Amino acid sequence: MWFAARIFCTVTTGEVAVIEKRFLILTPVLLLLAGCAVENNYLHPEDFAEYLRRDGIEVEAVRKLRPDPFNASDAAAVKVADSEIGVYKYDVTAEVQRKRLARIAKEKRLYIIGIPYPVKVQGSFVFFGLDRNPAKRKIIRTIEKFK
Repeated sequence: MWFAARIFCTVTTGEVAVIEKRFLILTPVLLLLAGCAVENNYLHPEDFAEYLRRDGIEVEAVRKLRPDPFNASDAAAVKVADSEIGVYKYDVTAEVQRKRLARIAKEKRLYIIGIPYPVKVQGSFVFFGLDRNPAKRKIIRTIEKFK
């Protein structure tokens, strides 16, 4: 609030109050668009396996994946119920990664050779391969806690 008032110090006090209100209203929208609605950028893809275990979901295996097919910064595969889930992290402190994540969140899909595949976005992470997993509902509940 002080920042907004300081920038517009040349306008009258009544106008500053209006500007501050607009600033406060726009702040959550800007944070959501920036992919910061859930602050989990400090976590790693492998941490998701631990969240699953805490929720009572048996994790069969965890392995590193190459993040470059989806231009992510880090990736891992987590095997649950004989099906792997791709967990891709986008570093939202980098503008390019933040924009890419915002686009994926908007489209709710990633493309492999032009074929769209549904994904779930939570904070800095994109979860791939949930649609075929028998434990999908339990995993989605855990994804929503992944912060």
